[in-house]
Amino acid sequence: MVNVNSQPALPPPARPLGSVLYAIAGVALIVSLAGLGLAYGARAYFDAVATGTVEPELTASHIITVGAQPYVVPAALMADPMQRRDGFAERLDLVLALPLAQDGLSEVAITIMPRGRMRTSAALLDSVYVHQFAGAQRSGIAGLVGKPLENDAGTQGETVWYDPLTANPFVAKCMTPVAENIDARTCLRVLALSDRNTAVVSFDPSALGNWRLFDARIEEALMSLRK
Repeated sequence: MVNVNSQPALPPPARPLGSVLYAIAGVALIVSLAGLGLAYGARAYFDAVATGTVEPELTASHIITVGAQPYVVPAALMADPMQRRDGFAERLDLVLALPLAQDGLSEVAITIMPRGRMRTSAALLDSVYVHQFAGAQRSGIAGLVGKPLENDAGTQGETVWYDPLTANPFVAKCMTPVAENIDARTCLRVLALSDRNTAVVSFDPSALGNWRLFDARIEEALMSLRK
C-alpha cells in the first residue's frame, strides 16, 4: 500500500561552486606533492634501466588495485613510497614520461582514483568554470580558447584552456599564462579512463600543444600497466 501522506524524496543539495573549486585545488596540491616525492624522475629511471644502473629496490613491481582495475607498476614510477606494496588502494600516484612535449618527452604526474571521486574537467567547464570566466581571452594554443578566471580566492592567475567545438571537449586549467611557464607542471586535467577509473593529471603547459593526443597518450601509458 502506498502512503499518500509520505513526502517525495528530495534530491541532494548541489555543492556550491566554492566547495567544488576547493576540492579541485586540493587534488592539484596532492598531485604536485606526489610528484615531488619521486625518488627517480621518470626519464632518469628509463635511462637507468637501459644502462643497467637502476637501484634494485626500484625495479620491483607491485600489483595495486584501484577500483576494479589492477595495475602492475615498477616501484620507481610510484610517487609515494608508502604505496610501494601489493593490494587494494584508494589512489595511485605515478610520474610518467610521455611523448607530449614538442621536442620529446614530458613528465606528467598522474593520480588514479575510482570513478566518481572527482568530476572531469569537461564536466566542470559548464557547471563551474564558465561561471568564473573573466572578460579577457588568451590565445597561443592552436585549436584551444584560453579564458582567465576571475581573481577570486583560489583562482587568481588561473586560465582554463578548452576546445570550443566538440561536445566532450578537452579542458585543462593552468596556474598562469602558458608562455611564462615552460617546464613546470602547472596545468591540471581530470579525465575518465577506459578502465572506469579517473585520472587527475598535472603537466607542463608546453604539452598543451599536443592536446588532441593528450588523452590517448595517457591511455597508452596506463594500458601497459594494466593487468
